[in-house]
Amino acid sequence: RNVYKDLRQIELACDSQEDVDSWKASFLRAGVYPEKDQTENEDGAQENTFSMDPQLERQVETIRNLVDSYVGIINKSIRDLMPKTIMHLMINNTKDFIHSELLAYLYSSADQSSLMEESADQAQRRDEMLRMYHALKEALSIIGDISTSTVSTPVPPPVDDTWLQSS
Repeated sequence: RNVYKDLRQIELACDSQEDVDSWKASFLRAGVYPEKDQTENEDGAQENTFSMDPQLERQVETIRNLVDSYVGIINKSIRDLMPKTIMHLMINNTKDFIHSELLAYLYSSADQSSLMEESADQAQRRDEMLRMYHALKEALSIIGDISTSTVSTPVPPPVDDTWLQSS
């Protein structure tokens, strides 16, 4: 660190690129960050953007990562809550509609006993479903009888007919 603070640069000479990458990783772990390239600001002038304190840069990077994580968590929470909120609002609006308008209409009708009677279409549909239920139940019992009463025997081995072809 003393060399880095005094000279502001270190030159590395290694045999392979892996050694260079290893040294760079070691410096990063020790808190020595490479100097950022000079960038142009809005006026087109060159601006030096490096920080004097590597520890401060690490703290800024840590805070940046924490804020990014926090924003990601909030974003995911909002995306998860939106469908629930929409369903909640839809159900509450439907409940209010039923309570205010439909219930008032039901109470205002003169003959409330006729409201509980089954319509002709519903009676026909109920009878059709009952017929289908009984037919399917009978078919299921027939299939059950067939599978329990059927006895299967193994297939006999193939017949050796090579003596027929030779004569």
